[in-house]
Amino acid sequence: MKQSSIHHQDVDVSLQAEKPRTKSEQTGVHKAQVQERGHLGRRVREFGLGVLFLAPVLVVFAVFTYFPFFRAIWLSLNITNELGDPVKFVGLRYYQQILDFSNSANDYLSSLLISFEYALLVVSLQIVCGLGLASLAMAKVRGIGVFRLIFTVSIAISLASSSVIWALIFDPTTNITTWLVNLLNLPQPGLLNNASTALISIAVMSVWSGLGFNFVITLAGMQAIPEDLYESASLDGAGRWKRFLHITLPMLTPILLFLLIINTLSCFQAFTQFNVLVNGPGPDSSTNVFVYAIYQSFWADHRYGFASAMSIILFIILLILSAMQFLFLGRRVHYR
Repeated sequence: MKQSSIHHQDVDVSLQAEKPRTKSEQTGVHKAQVQERGHLGRRVREFGLGVLFLAPVLVVFAVFTYFPFFRAIWLSLNITNELGDPVKFVGLRYYQQILDFSNSANDYLSSLLISFEYALLVVSLQIVCGLGLASLAMAKVRGIGVFRLIFTVSIAISLASSSVIWALIFDPTTNITTWLVNLLNLPQPGLLNNASTALISIAVMSVWSGLGFNFVITLAGMQAIPEDLYESASLDGAGRWKRFLHITLPMLTPILLFLLIINTLSCFQAFTQFNVLVNGPGPDSSTNVFVYAIYQSFWADHRYGFASAMSIILFIILLILSAMQFLFLGRRVHYR
C-alpha cells in the first residue's frame, strides 16, 4: 500500500510538472525572451558602432604601424635588392651576425653598448635633475612662478632646434667652449671632436632638452601629494629631509616609474641629436649609437634586411627592459 501511494504521488508530481503553462505565464516567458533578444541586439549595435568609430584609427595603425612591423620581420629574414624587395631567404643569419659575441670587433655590439651607456647617463640625470628642480619649485616664495616658467621653456623647443643651438655652443670658436677645453686640458678640436667627451657632450644636451618634461611631470606629482601628510610629519618632529625620504619619494614612485620607462625608450631611440651634432659615428665611433648604426645600414649601405634585423633586435631589447622595469620596480610603487 505504501508503494502504491508513493507511486500515485510520483504520478501526480509528474502531471503537475507537465501541466501546460497558463496564458499569463506564457506571456511572461515571451516578454523575457523578447527583452533578452533586445539586449543582445543592442549590445551588437553598440559594438558595431564602437568598431565604426575606431575604424579610422585602426586603419592608420594597420597601415603605418602593424604592416611595417611585420614587413620588417619578413625583410630581416631575407637578402634584399636595392629596391628593398626580398630576393633570397637567409633565415636568422643577420641576427647571428649582429649578436656574434665571439667577435671582439663586432661594431654592432659596440653600438649597442654605447646606447646603454648613453641611456644610463641621460635617464639618471634627467630624473634626478627633474626631481631636484621640482623640489625647489615647491618652495613658497615670491616669484617662484618665474622659476617654474624658466625650466619649462625647453618643452617648447624641438629637439632639432635644441641640437642646432647646442652645436653653436659646442663650436670650438665660442668662448664658453674654449674655456671648458682649457679647463679640462682637452685637445683643441672641441668637445664633439674628442672621443672621451663627445658622448658626454651629447648626453648633456639631451638632459637639457628633456629636463622641462621631467620637471613638469614631477612637479605635478608633488603638487598632488596631500599637505596633511607633511603637517602630520612636522608635528611628529620629522625634518625636511625625512619628509622627503618617507613621504615625497614613496608618493612619487608611480611618476618616477613612468619617467624611467619613457626616458629609457626615448634614449634608445635617440637619433636627431647625434645626426645634427656629429653627423656620423663620431670620433673613434664613440657616438655610434645603435639607432644611428641602423640608419647607416639602411640609407648608406642599402642593406634593408640587415637594418630590419637590427630594428627587431632593438624592439626586443626595449620590450625586455620595459618588462623588467615593471616587474622589479613595480613592486615598490605606491599607488594611491
